[in-house]
Amino acid sequence: MDETRVNREKEWHNSTFGHDARKKLGKFYSIVNPIHKKWDETTAGNFRKDTTVFLDYGCGAGLYLIRQASMIKKGIGIDISEALINQAVTEMKAANAENLEFLVMDAMNTSFENDYFDIIHGHAILHHMDLTKSLEEIKRILKDDGKAFFVEPLDTNYIIKMYRKITPSARTADERPFEKKDIKLIKQLFPGTKIKYYFCLSLLAVPFRKQKKLFEKMLKILFFLDEILLNEHSPFKWLAWSCAIVLKK
Repeated sequence: MDETRVNREKEWHNSTFGHDARKKLGKFYSIVNPIHKKWDETTAGNFRKDTTVFLDYGCGAGLYLIRQASMIKKGIGIDISEALINQAVTEMKAANAENLEFLVMDAMNTSFENDYFDIIHGHAILHHMDLTKSLEEIKRILKDDGKAFFVEPLDTNYIIKMYRKITPSARTADERPFEKKDIKLIKQLFPGTKIKYYFCLSLLAVPFRKQKKLFEKMLKILFFLDEILLNEHSPFKWLAWSCAIVLKK
């Protein structure tokens, strides 16, 4: 079953390489970039140039890892797609990033030693896999004092859930955005976990994305309101589109 799932994911990502399979959803992703940039900066804030061994978990074409090469001792990027890893290797060579390595690998069954990485990072990757297996693997290869940073979609807002059902071609057959039970599992396996919830009211800015000044002002206000509405202790957090997770043992 796992092998079949991995092969489906591999085939989808290899076949969609070179074109944007989610282009139709671009209007919604217009609100995502500021938060993703902030989260990437949060991850990088934990880097130590002389000591950090970093794993980009589901690295895609490797652009994030390559940008961070000068901030870490060693970086490894893994992805199930040969096409994406080939692109990452090409970009790495062009950047002369000699402390990096890119590997085709199943993220649920890696070949790394126990307690190997200081920092692990991934964008929208865990919901493509068997969550229990991927979390157990992350726990195995992450150092006891290490941290893992992930941004993942949620399946707890019924309007967003309905929209996903009418746009099936934009995602793989095995994608499973997180439900409440998945968040519970994460906290069980990683007791030190911290989670932030994003994107509810801020989705209201999407129709105004082409009006740059108005769009930016609206986002600033709506992000602030989302901070209040979607805080970790609020019952309304389940209206969020996605969440940012810091895993700690």
